[in-house]
Amino acid sequence: MKINRREFLNTAVGMAGILSLKASGLLKLQEVLANPAAPTVIWLQGQACTGCSVSLLNSIYYTTIDDLLINKLNLEYHPNIMAAAGDFALSNADSPKPTKSQLKTLNQQWLVNSPALFDLNSDGIVNFKDYAILAARGFILIVEGAIPTGSNGIFCEIGSNMTMISAMRKFGADATQIIAVGACASFGGIPAASPNPTGALSVTSALASLGIQKSVINIPGCPIHPDWLVGTIIDILTGQNIALDSNKRPTKFYPTSTIHSRCPYREAEEEDVLGRGGCLEELGCKGPRSRCDCNSRKWNNPAQGQVGVNWCMQSGSPCIGCTEPTFPDGMMPFYDLNG
Repeated sequence: MKINRREFLNTAVGMAGILSLKASGLLKLQEVLANPAAPTVIWLQGQACTGCSVSLLNSIYYTTIDDLLINKLNLEYHPNIMAAAGDFALSNADSPKPTKSQLKTLNQQWLVNSPALFDLNSDGIVNFKDYAILAARGFILIVEGAIPTGSNGIFCEIGSNMTMISAMRKFGADATQIIAVGACASFGGIPAASPNPTGALSVTSALASLGIQKSVINIPGCPIHPDWLVGTIIDILTGQNIALDSNKRPTKFYPTSTIHSRCPYREAEEEDVLGRGGCLEELGCKGPRSRCDCNSRKWNNPAQGQVGVNWCMQSGSPCIGCTEPTFPDGMMPFYDLNG
């Protein structure tokens, strides 16, 4: 019977409770089985509800979340998904390149001159050239949530000794790619809504306030559709040119045309009561001012490669414009029940 690394890890995770495997043991198992050639990812959460992380767990259209995390990426830090906790967890984020497990495995392969996974330049041997490639690699920084800057950033901390704005200074400067996930990270979102008592900023604005000039890809939404992030990550991994609009959103998922222009209910009679179908513009729908592919991609995909089963307007609810820079203040009120 043959079993691949992914199947083994899935089984191990399922057996962890039965075997009373501690989090540290499970983490070591994950480190051993992680793909050393995969890029490292640090995922930070600022002022957020974790909705975008939860949405990501539903990924299936391009690939599943387990395939993404086990075979495509080395996720060194994520507050919700990682097995480690406390200082042990923070140590993973503190030194993202290269990890101790990567160096240990590379050293073992180097000693036996093995043409294994760490033959990063594909010359048939593992040597100092491969180490140089590994050590020079940066990491992908994914940020979920806004970054508070008021009162020296004390409104949001990572662990017990690092504010979110300090984390942006530390990791933002070294990251080779930065992705802002969700409306809050992309544009400030709900935490930055008036009167914004915490001084919440978007990722781009926070980096600028720190004097860090880095390109940021915005994946807005409240929450994001998992395809928007997974599809963007796949494009990064495969070296695709990612076209961005003026708000730094991938045009692949955020087209220039509005949702209203592509809405199947556009030509229907305008409704004055929620839940009856038809065009909801008179009830406050922000489709005429919003850009994303919700109408064609839909949500809750039933299987790989299949579009979802529903979306906001199909369920009878007006669009609230959550992918736009002016959300939420500029999209208020979300509903106009007077028609």
